[in-house]
Amino acid sequence: MINTFILLVAFFLFLFFLYYLARDDFVIIRKDIALDKIFTMAIISGIVTLIFARFFFVIFNFKQIYLNPLVFLAIPYYPGLSLIGGVVSGEVFVYMYALFKKMPVGRLTDLFTMAFIGVFPIAYMFHIFLLLGRESALENVIFVSAIVLLFVFTKLLFPFASKGEIRDGTLALIFVLILAFIYFTGKLFLDVKDFSFMMPENIFILVTFFVSLILIINQELINKYLTKK
Repeated sequence: MINTFILLVAFFLFLFFLYYLARDDFVIIRKDIALDKIFTMAIISGIVTLIFARFFFVIFNFKQIYLNPLVFLAIPYYPGLSLIGGVVSGEVFVYMYALFKKMPVGRLTDLFTMAFIGVFPIAYMFHIFLLLGRESALENVIFVSAIVLLFVFTKLLFPFASKGEIRDGTLALIFVLILAFIYFTGKLFLDVKDFSFMMPENIFILVTFFVSLILIINQELINKYLTKK
């Protein structure tokens, strides 16, 4: 039940950060997008992210008991969520939802990503605290990385993106790329004995990494080159 409470607190913090970012954003204001539409989108995306974070956890850590729908849904009693699966699913959903609603896709994925980055280290700190010394080396690496990413994105990349130096949507792709890299290298070097490239989670992380990299190259290099021509 404590994990559920942390998730709720994290989500409300996420909504606050999203409101703070969206209320004065020039693209949101120019497009005349009401904040209640963004909040509706955030609530739906939160539910979708939670479901897919659970789904990918089950895929990556499959046990027969998870075939029972009650067990699958009883997250407080049978805990387990995939961070990388939830992040990727959330990003994809925000992209598709914004595209369907004819909203600025790239800008919204960036704003949602920044709001998540804001709450990421706080939520993960409570996660580490609850483990009471039972956390893995990878979990410690992710926690430290969350703090570093908060600084890098808020102080460097987000102001850079706000000036139009990189295209809308690239910020979200960079975050997914870095997260996938941290996950994969962490698992590779910190869990050498049990590591296998053929594990479902590792395949998913590799695919996520290379797809994000290709999309960044396409958006920032190829598209810019074609636009100049």
